[in-house]
Amino acid sequence: MSDRSVYYKMFKAYDIRGTFPDLNEAVYYWTGFAFVDLLLRPENLPLQVVIVRDTRFTSPNFYSALYNGLKAAGAKPIALGLGSTDFFYAACQYFNYPGIIVTASHNPKNDNGMKLVKVAPNSVGLDSGLDIIRNFVISKIESTNFENLAREFEQVPEDSVKKSEVISFFKNKLETIGGIKEVDLLLAQQNRKLKVVVDTGNGMGGWFMPDVSRMYQNIEFVPLYWELDGNFPNHPADPLQSENIRDLQQLVISQKADLGVAFDGDADRAFFVDENGKKIDGNYLVSVFAQTLIKSVQSGSSKFNPAVVYSLTGSRCMPNSINEVAGVAIPSKQGHIHFKKLMKEYKAVYGGEFTGHHYFADFGYMDSGFVAMVVFLKTLVMSGKTVSQLFDSFVDRYFLSEEIILKIPVNQTFQDLVEKIKNKYQDASSIHFQDGVAVFYKDWKFNLRPSNTEPVLRFLLESTISREHCDQKVKEVIHLLGF
Repeated sequence: MSDRSVYYKMFKAYDIRGTFPDLNEAVYYWTGFAFVDLLLRPENLPLQVVIVRDTRFTSPNFYSALYNGLKAAGAKPIALGLGSTDFFYAACQYFNYPGIIVTASHNPKNDNGMKLVKVAPNSVGLDSGLDIIRNFVISKIESTNFENLAREFEQVPEDSVKKSEVISFFKNKLETIGGIKEVDLLLAQQNRKLKVVVDTGNGMGGWFMPDVSRMYQNIEFVPLYWELDGNFPNHPADPLQSENIRDLQQLVISQKADLGVAFDGDADRAFFVDENGKKIDGNYLVSVFAQTLIKSVQSGSSKFNPAVVYSLTGSRCMPNSINEVAGVAIPSKQGHIHFKKLMKEYKAVYGGEFTGHHYFADFGYMDSGFVAMVVFLKTLVMSGKTVSQLFDSFVDRYFLSEEIILKIPVNQTFQDLVEKIKNKYQDASSIHFQDGVAVFYKDWKFNLRPSNTEPVLRFLLESTISREHCDQKVKEVIHLLGF
């Protein structure tokens, strides 16, 4: 594999991700330079650029290279230092500036990357300028002595004043969207307190959780792995994988807590477990959020519509739940670029991916793990139910597999697998190809799609008959595909 192909593969559908040392300071320097010179300046966008970084061991050097690349192109970086991805999104909204965050989200510790925002909520993807940046970066890396260039780097001066402004703005958003005072008052009236275990996996959630925990009077937050550590010593910062939330589940049970929350590495995603330590399926969570937020729009004046964007590859419970409360259900491909675009177009109050991303119109159509957590707490307290009761009706009607990660067998392509599926399931009600391949029958369905961020396939199956039927069909499809 040539150097060019190594760099080429780092530029994903809607962000940049790679593994150190292949991913290096030169990628950051020239990405910053190209962002200004090839995207911002030609479109007459602000040349002030927000930059934030996560806690990975490579992030300080990469952040410095990015800062210097932006400056070399004539930009004025607004350097905010450590922060979660939703804090970064809050900064882009607050200043109305473009921005870049140095992070690899939930990926392993040796990975890193970047997420780029041109104008909030619009992120930069391969179809909106990232391909232009990629081609420029590759040409420069091949023709530059980066070691000589790096000797002239300036140190990055953190703007503590602007950072405190963004923190205040972000906290105000959480308080408003999550109705924090209302929640506390209701808990006081009920003469009860909630206990919530929060696992931030040594990622960026731990940077902001102490601030959030102080915003509530009647909720006790039990910390689990809040210490920032880019080596992720306790478990990988990917709560989508069941093995990474076992400590959380055990602590919820031993502490007799009301629920547990797990954040991924950059805290733009939140996952939840009930009072029994059982993980809440993301499809069910989107359904409850959708109904809650649609009703909030319907019950008062709002500039947003009772519409929700949902993952077309997910469970039928999402569109069904939206329709049950007279909302408008808008299907989307997976990926934040698609969700944000559709939400803005339809002024949808909410968008939800079953993989843990939750997008809120009141947060500039952007996703946030912290906003998801405060909305969950508000929904729970207002319902008067336990967490398990909140989701009982979905658990009894929709039987879902976990999202299963698969690698394409040797000497086969994704299209080969699609052909097998088309031949086997010719009698299906319908087969769609908007996001991978989706097969629909009256009482079961499944989807197989290539990941946008990793070289794997993602498989999800649903039955409305029984858990046994779901498990049987999973085995049938997996066997057919040769796994």
